[in-house]
Amino acid sequence: AEAADALVHGADEIDLVLPYDAFLDGRPDVAAAMIDAVRAIVGSPRRLKVILETGSYPDLPAVDRAARLAIEHGADFIKTSTGKTSASASPDAARTMLLAIRDTRAVTGRTVGIKPSGGIRTAADAAIYLAIADEIMGPEWANPATFRFGASGLLDALEAVIAGDESVAAADDASY
Repeated sequence: AEAADALVHGADEIDLVLPYDAFLDGRPDVAAAMIDAVRAIVGSPRRLKVILETGSYPDLPAVDRAARLAIEHGADFIKTSTGKTSASASPDAARTMLLAIRDTRAVTGRTVGIKPSGGIRTAADAAIYLAIADEIMGPEWANPATFRFGASGLLDALEAVIAGDESVAAADDASY
Protein backbone atom coordinates (compact mmCIF):
# COMPACT_ATOMS: atom_id res chain seq x y z
CA ALA A 1 0.00 0.00 0.00
CA GLU A 2 2.85 2.41 0.79
CA ALA A 3 4.51 1.68 -2.56
CA ALA A 4 1.24 2.24 -4.42
CA ASP A 5 0.70 5.52 -2.59
CA ALA A 6 4.23 6.70 -3.39
CA LEU A 7 3.73 5.88 -7.07
CA VAL A 8 0.42 7.77 -7.17
CA HIS A 9 2.28 10.77 -5.77
CA GLY A 10 4.91 10.68 -8.51
CA ALA A 11 7.65 8.32 -7.34
CA ASP A 12 9.44 6.52 -10.12
CA GLU A 13 11.59 4.36 -7.83
CA ILE A 14 10.64 2.39 -4.78
CA ASP A 15 13.02 1.20 -2.07
CA LEU A 16 11.99 -1.97 -0.27
CA VAL A 17 13.85 -3.26 2.75
CA LEU A 18 14.06 -7.02 2.37
CA PRO A 19 12.42 -8.66 5.39
CA TYR A 20 15.86 -9.87 6.38
CA ASP A 21 14.86 -11.16 9.82
CA ALA A 22 12.47 -13.61 8.16
CA PHE A 23 15.05 -14.43 5.50
CA LEU A 24 17.73 -15.13 8.10
CA ASP A 25 15.27 -17.18 10.17
CA GLY A 26 14.97 -19.61 7.26
CA ARG A 27 11.81 -18.14 5.73
CA PRO A 28 12.95 -16.86 2.34
CA ASP A 29 9.37 -17.33 1.10
CA VAL A 30 8.32 -14.35 3.22
CA ALA A 31 11.01 -12.18 1.64
CA ALA A 32 10.17 -13.44 -1.85
CA ALA A 33 6.46 -12.76 -1.36
CA MET A 34 7.17 -9.19 -0.25
CA ILE A 35 9.39 -8.51 -3.27
CA ASP A 36 6.83 -10.09 -5.62
CA ALA A 37 4.00 -8.00 -4.19
CA VAL A 38 5.89 -4.72 -4.49
CA ARG A 39 7.32 -5.63 -7.91
CA ALA A 40 3.77 -6.20 -9.18
CA ILE A 41 2.81 -2.69 -8.07
CA VAL A 42 5.95 -0.93 -9.28
CA GLY A 43 5.87 -2.17 -12.87
CA SER A 44 8.15 -1.07 -15.66
CA PRO A 45 9.76 1.39 -16.41
CA ARG A 46 9.81 2.30 -12.72
CA ARG A 47 12.62 0.84 -10.62
CA LEU A 48 12.48 -1.39 -7.59
CA LYS A 49 15.50 -1.18 -5.28
CA VAL A 50 15.69 -3.96 -2.72
CA ILE A 51 17.76 -3.10 0.35
CA LEU A 52 19.40 -6.18 1.82
CA GLU A 53 20.75 -4.61 5.04
CA THR A 54 23.96 -6.62 4.59
CA GLY A 55 25.54 -5.57 7.89
CA SER A 56 22.93 -7.67 9.68
CA TYR A 57 23.92 -10.91 7.95
CA PRO A 58 26.07 -13.52 9.69
CA ASP A 59 28.27 -14.19 6.65
CA LEU A 60 28.78 -13.54 2.95
CA PRO A 61 27.00 -16.70 1.78
CA ALA A 62 23.84 -15.29 3.38
CA VAL A 63 24.39 -11.98 1.55
CA ASP A 64 24.79 -13.94 -1.68
CA ARG A 65 21.55 -15.87 -1.14
CA ALA A 66 19.64 -12.68 -0.33
CA ALA A 67 21.07 -10.86 -3.38
CA ARG A 68 20.11 -13.72 -5.67
CA LEU A 69 16.63 -13.94 -4.16
CA ALA A 70 16.07 -10.21 -4.66
CA ILE A 71 17.31 -10.35 -8.25
CA GLU A 72 15.29 -13.48 -9.04
CA HIS A 73 12.13 -11.78 -7.80
CA GLY A 74 12.57 -8.63 -9.86
CA ALA A 75 14.88 -6.16 -8.14
CA ASP A 76 16.25 -3.59 -10.59
CA PHE A 77 18.86 -2.54 -8.02
CA ILE A 78 20.14 -4.22 -4.92
CA LYS A 79 21.30 -1.93 -2.17
CA THR A 80 23.62 -2.78 0.71
CA SER A 81 21.95 -0.89 3.52
CA THR A 82 19.55 1.74 4.73
CA GLY A 83 22.47 3.33 6.56
CA LYS A 84 20.37 3.14 9.73
CA THR A 85 22.06 0.08 11.27
CA SER A 86 25.37 -0.18 13.12
CA ALA A 87 27.01 -2.00 10.18
CA SER A 88 26.21 -0.73 6.69
CA ALA A 89 28.02 -1.12 3.37
CA SER A 90 31.20 -3.14 3.19
CA PRO A 91 33.46 -3.85 0.24
CA ASP A 92 33.06 -7.61 0.82
CA ALA A 93 29.26 -7.39 0.74
CA ALA A 94 29.37 -5.24 -2.41
CA ARG A 95 31.72 -7.74 -4.05
CA THR A 96 29.35 -10.59 -3.19
CA MET A 97 26.37 -8.67 -4.57
CA LEU A 98 28.23 -7.75 -7.76
CA LEU A 99 29.10 -11.39 -8.35
CA ALA A 100 25.40 -12.25 -8.12
CA ILE A 101 24.63 -9.42 -10.56
CA ARG A 102 27.33 -10.63 -12.95
CA ASP A 103 26.04 -14.21 -12.81
CA THR A 104 22.49 -13.05 -13.52
CA ARG A 105 23.62 -11.04 -16.52
CA ALA A 106 25.59 -14.02 -17.87
CA VAL A 107 22.59 -16.35 -17.61
CA THR A 108 19.66 -14.06 -18.44
CA GLY A 109 21.16 -10.98 -20.07
CA ARG A 110 19.25 -8.88 -17.53
CA THR A 111 20.95 -5.80 -16.11
CA VAL A 112 20.64 -5.23 -12.38
CA GLY A 113 22.29 -2.31 -10.61
CA ILE A 114 23.94 -1.93 -7.23
CA LYS A 115 23.78 0.85 -4.70
CA PRO A 116 26.41 0.72 -1.96
CA SER A 117 24.93 2.69 0.90
CA GLY A 118 25.83 3.58 4.44
CA GLY A 119 29.24 4.52 5.81
CA ILE A 120 30.72 5.72 2.51
CA ARG A 121 31.98 9.17 3.41
CA THR A 122 35.10 9.96 1.40
CA ALA A 123 36.29 9.93 -2.18
CA ALA A 124 38.68 7.12 -1.21
CA ASP A 125 35.77 5.08 0.16
CA ALA A 126 33.85 5.62 -3.08
CA ALA A 127 36.89 4.67 -5.16
CA ILE A 128 37.07 1.30 -3.43
CA TYR A 129 33.52 0.42 -4.46
CA LEU A 130 34.01 1.67 -8.00
CA ALA A 131 37.22 -0.40 -8.31
CA ILE A 132 35.35 -3.52 -7.21
CA ALA A 133 32.62 -2.85 -9.79
CA ASP A 134 35.24 -2.30 -12.50
CA GLU A 135 37.02 -5.53 -11.55
CA ILE A 136 33.89 -7.69 -11.58
CA MET A 137 31.68 -6.03 -14.19
CA GLY A 138 34.21 -4.27 -16.40
CA PRO A 139 35.30 -0.63 -16.52
CA GLU A 140 32.38 0.58 -18.63
CA TRP A 141 29.64 -0.98 -16.50
CA ALA A 142 29.36 1.55 -13.66
CA ASN A 143 27.11 4.39 -14.83
CA PRO A 144 23.98 6.07 -13.40
CA ALA A 145 21.75 3.28 -14.73
CA THR A 146 23.72 0.55 -12.93
CA PHE A 147 25.71 2.07 -10.07
CA ARG A 148 24.81 4.67 -7.47
CA PHE A 149 26.01 5.64 -4.05
CA GLY A 150 23.57 6.05 -1.20
CA ALA A 151 25.74 8.13 1.04
CA SER A 152 24.49 11.52 2.11
CA GLY A 153 27.87 12.72 3.35
CA LEU A 154 29.73 11.66 0.22
CA LEU A 155 28.56 14.55 -1.98
CA ASP A 156 30.09 17.19 0.29
CA ALA A 157 33.37 15.25 0.43
CA LEU A 158 33.52 14.88 -3.36
CA GLU A 159 32.75 18.56 -3.90
CA ALA A 160 35.53 19.48 -1.48
CA VAL A 161 38.03 17.26 -3.30
CA ILE A 162 37.02 18.77 -6.67
CA ALA A 163 37.47 22.23 -5.18
CA GLY A 164 40.98 21.25 -4.06
CA ASP A 165 40.38 21.09 -0.31
CA GLU A 166 43.60 19.43 0.86
CA SER A 167 42.22 18.59 4.32
CA VAL A 168 39.56 16.38 2.73
CA ALA A 169 42.10 14.77 0.42
CA ALA A 170 44.30 13.98 3.42
CA ALA A 171 41.33 12.44 5.24
CA ASP A 172 40.62 10.37 2.13
CA ASP A 173 44.18 9.03 2.08
CA ALA A 174 43.94 8.06 5.75
CA SER A 175 40.86 5.92 5.18
CA TYR A 176 42.68 3.24 3.16
